[in-house]
Amino acid sequence: MSAESIIMGDACMIAHGAYISDADWHGIYDRAKPVGRTKPVVFEDNVWIGDSAIICKGVRIGKNSIIGAGAVVTKDVPPNSVFAGNPAILVKNLEKKDFNTRADFLADPIQLAKDFDALDKYSLENNTLLGWLRSLIMPDKLN
Repeated sequence: MSAESIIMGDACMIAHGAYISDADWHGIYDRAKPVGRTKPVVFEDNVWIGDSAIICKGVRIGKNSIIGAGAVVTKDVPPNSVFAGNPAILVKNLEKKDFNTRADFLADPIQLAKDFDALDKYSLENNTLLGWLRSLIMPDKLN
């Protein structure tokens, strides 16, 4: 939810249901005021936001940091740290080293496709047409 500015660095991940906003969306005293006061939100590179986290206006999340599921972030988060809770607090400092990022994972799409094909072949190697038909006629009962 951006009224003016939400800035994302490279290789950021945002999980389902996360809410990020740079505005109040109405004034405190004049609730008819359409946006209220805005402050930019900044995610530096390789930030990971957990499920249903809330990132409030004016927050900067430092490089390589992680925000836990359901956290409410009201203040800046330094680089290489894990924050969680309501309000979010420091849970852990991460070692400053080279992180394996989503950008690294997606850097070679041809190799990635080959790797996924190999995984599919391995996972499905025992599947047969006869086995599929048998599963339709006599499905296994879960106990």
